[in-house]
Amino acid sequence: MDDITITATGKGNKIEPLLRQNPLFSRLTRPQLEEMCQYSRTIELQEGESLFHHGDMVVNFYFVIEGLIKLFRQSADGHEKIFELEGAGRTFAEALMFHELNHYPVSATAMRKSTVLAINSRKFQKILVRSPDTCLLIMGDLSKRLHELIGDIESLSLLTGRNRLATYFLDKAMHEGQEFDLDIPKSAIASILSLQPETFSRLLKELTSKHIITARDCHIEVLDMQRLREQAGIV
Repeated sequence: MDDITITATGKGNKIEPLLRQNPLFSRLTRPQLEEMCQYSRTIELQEGESLFHHGDMVVNFYFVIEGLIKLFRQSADGHEKIFELEGAGRTFAEALMFHELNHYPVSATAMRKSTVLAINSRKFQKILVRSPDTCLLIMGDLSKRLHELIGDIESLSLLTGRNRLATYFLDKAMHEGQEFDLDIPKSAIASILSLQPETFSRLLKELTSKHIITARDCHIEVLDMQRLREQAGIV
């Protein structure tokens, strides 16, 4: 673990541009950012290594410098439900600063080799309290993210499994082109879409048999965008 200092040179200066791209930090003045980094440290994680577990006491929130972090819960029967995957430039557990909840409601594990910045929640909260204008701007950004998450939850409840998988592929195709690679395991995608692995496999074969896509290992090619839209429930 390393302390972070925002200076003219050094590690802190390398991550400052990345921090500035995140809505949570983009509103901070440079002195505020420097103060925040006094209460921060970097944590290196290997693939599969845990950052915290469900029920652990909340001390920090986190900023992903590089890698991919999985936020999930384990059910009593051993099934895993992934709620979010956080990549470089993303924060997580920050909303707990404004909540009475003292324990993490999910677990966090690295899906690949990752580096995160751990930021002391209470110290950061004190920075915000001293600057109501900055606090209001950040609360507005968090509110926007909350609305996006609510939208995701509504989509999960209203769409069928076929709709959800087609929508996932459609979104990838629109952002990356009609040929793309799945950058996370299929089991993780199934969990995100609230599908059982066997259901995911069946729906994938269905899309392939209808010649809407081709699937070779983790490589997907969309053959018919219009029919994929129809499978997603978009008319």
